Amino acid sequence: MAKRILVVLIFSYLLQSNSYGQNFAPIDSTISAEITNKNITGGVALILHNGKIVYDKAFGFADISLQKSMTTESVFRIASQTKAIVSIAFLQLVQQGKISLDDPIEKYIPAFKNQQVAQYVGDSIIFAAKNRSITPRDLLSHQSGISSADEYPKFSKLFMQYKLNKSLNSEFENLEAEVEQIAKMPLVHQPGERFSYGLSTNVIGRLIEILSKQPLDKYLRANIFKPLKMTDTYFYLPKEKQNRLVKVYMRSGKDSLTEVNTNLYSVDYPLKEKSTYFSAIGGLVSTTHDYLRFLNCLLNNGAYANGKHLINKSILEMFWTNQLGDKTFIFGGIKSQNNFGLGVGLTTKEGTKINNASIGSFFWGGAFNTAYMVDKNRKLITLFYFQRTPFVLPPLLSKLEKMTINIIDKQN
Repeated sequence: MAKRILVVLIFSYLLQSNSYGQNFAPIDSTISAEITNKNITGGVALILHNGKIVYDKAFGFADISLQKSMTTESVFRIASQTKAIVSIAFLQLVQQGKISLDDPIEKYIPAFKNQQVAQYVGDSIIFAAKNRSITPRDLLSHQSGISSADEYPKFSKLFMQYKLNKSLNSEFENLEAEVEQIAKMPLVHQPGERFSYGLSTNVIGRLIEILSKQPLDKYLRANIFKPLKMTDTYFYLPKEKQNRLVKVYMRSGKDSLTEVNTNLYSVDYPLKEKSTYFSAIGGLVSTTHDYLRFLNCLLNNGAYANGKHLINKSILEMFWTNQLGDKTFIFGGIKSQNNFGLGVGLTTKEGTKINNASIGSFFWGGAFNTAYMVDKNRKLITLFYFQRTPFVLPPLLSKLEKMTINIIDKQN
């Protein structure tokens, strides 16, 4: 009997470890505990190290009511992870010489020429002239002064007035209509003054459309998704793939989760048909495997197959170089310990305390609690995907990243 128990224990250990010797049991137990505690219904975790997938696992349910298990092919709303893809797509056009990072954007979208800046004086809002033009660099690094109602609640009336107060703003017919409206609304601060997260990337998306003379979805399909074989990444899912979309859940009471009421919060936007609106700030859905192909291409300095490059290394150096100077980025009113590049967060010396990532690692996440991290020094990529609202899981996401790094470092 003792020998049989020993065999079972050894077999169990081998299941928790992979051929490279890493023991990922702490990640298994952490995610399983979150499911047991009704903090999430399930999720997917994917880890690549030194060019090899060393961990790829699904947990729990994608749909509780149907008792549909999560799989590694489940499709997630990646929300703001869309921004990195759109940023690289735009930088392809910079590489081609079709636009400069420091061009005035009114050169391409004249409506921005006379945009003003809103300022509070006492209890009144006054409007001042811009100190300078907005540039693509401002847009990519979120320093344009084009923000969101969530980030600037004191200007909530302005966002409502210009109909820019709703998530993903999908009531617009297309990006052109939305960006024309963005150009009409006064900025919430002078260009370059500070980091303000919001609608800037939608202007980048519209610039892609103008420069490429095609809708954003077609440009991304031809220049990002097709080369990288990202076959499960869309703005709107085809019917044959809609059953793979994970449900979104929210806390209901102290110890239970309930599916989000789509009448109150439209999380079913990926199921829309024949829409011509493509949200560059957060409209994409994807899988962990698809997004890994994108991140791995960046980690390989833009190379993806047989000497082919999605983007040049020199452009990537700008992508993951701090654009904020001595400023930090501010998200949800909270100052970060990290910096920001041309579309991604960047780990600083101070920021290494959060998850032990190397200085210069790049990362971001999405509002439905998905996250990625690329540690260039360790040649490590992590993706942890959940579908929960509101955005309450960053401590868990950082904990899982830190666990991964500790496991990888122990192996080395």
